[in-house]
Amino acid sequence: MLAAVFLAALGCPGPGAAPAAPDSPRPARAPTGLEPPAVATTSQPQDRPVEIRSARPVAVRGDSLLERIAGQAFLRQARSPLAIEVITEAPLGDVARTASPEIFLNGERVGDTWPLPPNRLVVFLPDGSRLQGTVSVTVAWLGSEPRTRSLRPVVLTEEQLRPFR
Repeated sequence: MLAAVFLAALGCPGPGAAPAAPDSPRPARAPTGLEPPAVATTSQPQDRPVEIRSARPVAVRGDSLLERIAGQAFLRQARSPLAIEVITEAPLGDVARTASPEIFLNGERVGDTWPLPPNRLVVFLPDGSRLQGTVSVTVAWLGSEPRTRSLRPVVLTEEQLRPFR
């Protein structure tokens, strides 16, 4: 009897119990008080609105980084290529996921947005001259747009857009 209690304390099966397979998980251990403290969970960036610090139109041609990201095929086909660059207030967090932060102009997704961590986004437009009037810029994570859309849109004025028309 004493041997059975001793074996049970060590996590070994008692007499008559089937032995555990060598690759089976070990039994749960009782807390010892030496475990690392639990990490406080905070909301992920994709769980709250993506607020914008600034937004601006940028000429693609002449900016080597933007030309490289846009690609030669885009540049050959684009009539008047324009990039909209957004800087978010908070870092974007993990952009290597199935959803992504996207730029919306006047509430419409206009193309694939390129994240440039930690807090920069760029979307390319093949013809910037098609933007008329003022343009409202927001950002949201695809698949979670209602919950993550910017609460304070940034407006690009006609004066900011005029050089690209």
